[in-house]
Amino acid sequence: ASHMSGACTSHRATLKQVQGDGRGFLVWVLLFVLFSFGSFAQGGGKKEKIEALRVAFISQQLNLTSDESQKFWPVYNEYQDKMKAARKEFKNQKGTFASDKEAQEFLDAELLLKQREVSLYKEYYDKFKKVLPVKKVARLRQAEEEFKKVLIAHLKDKPNP
Repeated sequence: ASHMSGACTSHRATLKQVQGDGRGFLVWVLLFVLFSFGSFAQGGGKKEKIEALRVAFISQQLNLTSDESQKFWPVYNEYQDKMKAARKEFKNQKGTFASDKEAQEFLDAELLLKQREVSLYKEYYDKFKKVLPVKKVARLRQAEEEFKKVLIAHLKDKPNP
């Protein structure tokens, strides 16, 4: 119980800021994030639960209408799938750097990944602007980063079993 109150304390500034912005629902999403992670320790479905929380968080942050959600999420999921595929391909490049050639191949693969990420970022932000108002597209990146911060902060507060 003391751990949970510590988690709430570490996120108090975020919650106050959100409440000040008139986003009361976000408080519930954040609390859900903070208190639902206890069940993750049992294994199974951790990624799915985090993804569901991400969807709820981003939807609320962007204040998506039902129509916007129906158009946005398939495009966003496609974007995420392509980003994950690019990163997975790079992770397969792990080398021992036993030679200069291996080290150079790793650096080239890393640069290629960054180029692919920027290319996908540009391509999909153009697609997002076709299904969402530009202000919501601009807010998307902030919402993604805020979600990561809350998630990381909670995971840092969580004791290891």
